[in-house]
Amino acid sequence: MIETRPFPQALRHEYDAAVLDHSQRIQRAWRLHAALCTAGLWRADARLLDIGCGSGLLLAALGDDVRQRVGCDLRWDLYVQVREQVQNVLFAQADGLQLPFPDSSFDCVTCLAVIEEFVDWQGALQEMARCVAPGGVLYVTVTNGKLLTSLYRFVTRLGIRVRASWWEYSLSSLRLAAGRPEEGFGMPALAAWRYIHLTPYLARGQWPWLRLLPSALLDWLTHRFAPSFGFAWQRPTQDAEARYAAENKGPRG
Repeated sequence: MIETRPFPQALRHEYDAAVLDHSQRIQRAWRLHAALCTAGLWRADARLLDIGCGSGLLLAALGDDVRQRVGCDLRWDLYVQVREQVQNVLFAQADGLQLPFPDSSFDCVTCLAVIEEFVDWQGALQEMARCVAPGGVLYVTVTNGKLLTSLYRFVTRLGIRVRASWWEYSLSSLRLAAGRPEEGFGMPALAAWRYIHLTPYLARGQWPWLRLLPSALLDWLTHRFAPSFGFAWQRPTQDAEARYAAENKGPRG
């Protein structure tokens, strides 16, 4: 059984330099936007919400045809440092388990390299899903803990030091490993949504030569050897939700 514990607050600062790296954040935003477009998940004039947005630099660069960008994080100090560079982002300091937004208020909700930090990760996903509009998308990245913990143990035996935060993320992600993302991790709020494994799309964007591989093979490889996974769920439109509710309505007593 995987131990459930709060993510150490002090270790978050190990990532501050990367989160404040403007060039790196832009490149990641471009790759994510390209992957979402290729997968048919990007909506023009979208309303975006990024949970655990950090500085907001990635959110600020995610797509051009965006109506609204809202970043949410418990920390505000990273955002303050680059506020002049992300003037198109509205920032909300809030807990991901208690988001201060109405139901169905965003077309795309993202949570990038953060879900491992939630002790109640299922509650966080439920809250994010609540904010997704019909036809919209919830996109979450999850560390490949099964692969990385084995790798970290191996290199540690060779005398190579592994950063404490890397260990924490890989171990924390093992709590999610038993779940099935294609079934919404067993949560009713996501189980009826369309599931898309976005990792192959991201991999092709970063290494174009991967387009030479058959899709089934690339999907198999990324499921096992990618250092992190990109999982997306698309909420049905209102008409589709109404049909689903009617078809699954139990007999009246």
